Amino acid sequence: MFIRSGHMLFLTIPALLWLTTPEFVQAGTYEEATSLLDNLIYKSGYKPQVRPLLNQSDVLEVYLIFELLSIVEVNDVFQSFTCNGFLGFLWTDQILRWNTSVYGGETSMTPESRDVFRPRIALLNTMGERDLFREDGAPVIVRSDGFTSWVPGSIFHVSCKLDLTNYPFDEQTCSLDMMVMDFSPSKMKFVALTKTAGLHFFTENGEWQVKSTNVSTELLTVTNDPLSSIVVTFKLRRRPEFLVLSVLLPIVFLSLLNLMVFVIPVDSGEKIGFGITVLLALSVFMSIISAMLPRSAESMPLMIRYIFCLLIISLLTVVDSIIIVRLHHMEEKGEQLPPAAETKNLSSYIPKVMTPNLRQTLSPLENLRSFPEDQDSRSGSGSRSTSPHSDANSQSKVKTNRYKMIGTHIDLISLVLFGIVWVAVTVEFMISAAAHV
Repeated sequence: MFIRSGHMLFLTIPALLWLTTPEFVQAGTYEEATSLLDNLIYKSGYKPQVRPLLNQSDVLEVYLIFELLSIVEVNDVFQSFTCNGFLGFLWTDQILRWNTSVYGGETSMTPESRDVFRPRIALLNTMGERDLFREDGAPVIVRSDGFTSWVPGSIFHVSCKLDLTNYPFDEQTCSLDMMVMDFSPSKMKFVALTKTAGLHFFTENGEWQVKSTNVSTELLTVTNDPLSSIVVTFKLRRRPEFLVLSVLLPIVFLSLLNLMVFVIPVDSGEKIGFGITVLLALSVFMSIISAMLPRSAESMPLMIRYIFCLLIISLLTVVDSIIIVRLHHMEEKGEQLPPAAETKNLSSYIPKVMTPNLRQTLSPLENLRSFPEDQDSRSGSGSRSTSPHSDANSQSKVKTNRYKMIGTHIDLISLVLFGIVWVAVTVEFMISAAAHV
C-alpha cells in the first residue's frame, strides 16, 4: 500500500488542492526534466490504457477524496441537485518510478493527463455529461516512488428525488453516484480515503445548509459483471426564513383577516366584496407556491394542504356572508306594508275623520299611512285611545325584525365557529412544522 506515514500526513492537510503540490521539490536542469518525461512516458512504450501494475493479476486500488466547494442549486420543480467540487484520485503507478539521483534530484513530474493512466468515471444519475473528466485538463502529478495524484473538478448536475412533505421545513438527501467504466473490481477498485467530504473551501448557500456528508464505495452490478462505484451523499436542510416571511406569514395574516368579514356591517355594502378579495388573494399565493413545487402527488407538501384548508374556510365565509346579506334584504323588503294593510289602515282612518271633533287638520292622503302612528302617540298622552290596528302593525314589525336578528346571530356564531376552525387548522400546521425545524 502506497500510503505510508509521510504520505498520510500529506493527504490530511486542510486543503485538497495541496495534493497536487509535492512535499519536497529538488529540481535538476531543463534537459534532465525533459529526459525524465521522454524516458518514462514518451519513449518507453508506456500505455495509459493498461493498468500501471507490474503484475497484472494484482488489483489496482484507487483511493479517493471529495472536496465540496459550493451547493449551486437544488431545483424543487425538476428534482435536481447541482454542486461544485473536486474529486481527488490517488494510486500507485508501478511503471512510472525512477531514481532521483539519475535525473538531477527530480522528485516529481507533471505529464499531460491524457498521456498517463487515469481511472475513467461515469456519473450514473447525471443530467448532463455522463463520462466525467474525459476532457479534463487537471494535472497529474507523479512522484519518484510512483505515488500519483489527480484532482479534477467539475460542476456535478444530477437528479435527486426530493421529499417535499414538510416543505419549507424539509431535509433532503442527494448523492453523486459514480462507477468505474473500464475495469471490474477484480482489476481495479475504489477505496474511500475519508468517510466524509471535505469542506475546507466550502461557500455557504443562502437557501441550503449542509448537515452532513458521506463518501462510500460499493459494488454495483451491471448485467452479470459487478463494477466498483463511488457514492458521495449530502444531507441538506432548507433554510425556511425567507419563505416564512415572504409567503407563509402573509397567508396566515390573510386568513385571519378573512374572519373579519363577520364584523363588517351589512349596511356598508362591502361584506361580500371583502370576503371575495381575501379569497382571491389566497388563490394567488396558492398559485405562487404551486409554481415552486413539482407536479407530483407522491409527496403532497403540508403547506399546500394548509393553504387548501384556508381556501375552503375562505370560500365558506363568502357563502355565509351571502346568506347573511340575503337575510338582511329580506328584512328590508318585509318592512314595506302590503297593499291590504294600507287599505285596512285607510278604512280605519275614515270613521275617525268623520267624527264631530273637526279641530284637527286633515293630513294629505300620502300621509295616511303615518296617521295611525300619530294616533297612537297622542293616545299615550290621553287624547286618544290605542287603536287595535296599530297593535297589529307593531306585531307585524316585530315579526319582520326576526330576519335581521337571525342574520346578526349568524354573524356572531360564524365568527366564533370559523375562528375555532382557523385556530385548530393553524395550530396543527405549526405543530407539524415545528417538529421538523
